[in-house]
Amino acid sequence: MDTVSRRYRKLKDKLYEEKQSYKDVILQVPHKIIIQKHNELASPSDENIDITVPYDGTWQKRGHTSLYGISIVVDILTGLVFDYEILSKYCSECTTAKRDLGEHSADFSIWYKAHKPECSENCVRSSNAMKVKAAEIL
Repeated sequence: MDTVSRRYRKLKDKLYEEKQSYKDVILQVPHKIIIQKHNELASPSDENIDITVPYDGTWQKRGHTSLYGISIVVDILTGLVFDYEILSKYCSECTTAKRDLGEHSADFSIWYKAHKPECSENCVRSSNAMKVKAAEIL
């Protein structure tokens, strides 16, 4: 792997880590508000709080051919986002490696084993099934 590819991969990995950290931080405030509002409505004897949420998803483009999608869970009482998941059927690094190394080559297999944990392709289902997979994750 050349220097530019290594640099790109390192930056991509850093952005992924920051995205995960950002998601955790950004959802802390709505989580606190949601829990506070539901606790105000719950009786003191309730050990668990039931939170009703609608769930929906959207794709990058119409026609069930999108490579990217996002699914969102929203608290019905407050209207705040409770959680979300972004799914991708595409990884630019995999596409480049398949082209350069050959998709069915031993070199690609070796490269892919090392790359798989950081691969941005986190959905191999149809675009229509992305919403279902996101629901399973959430």
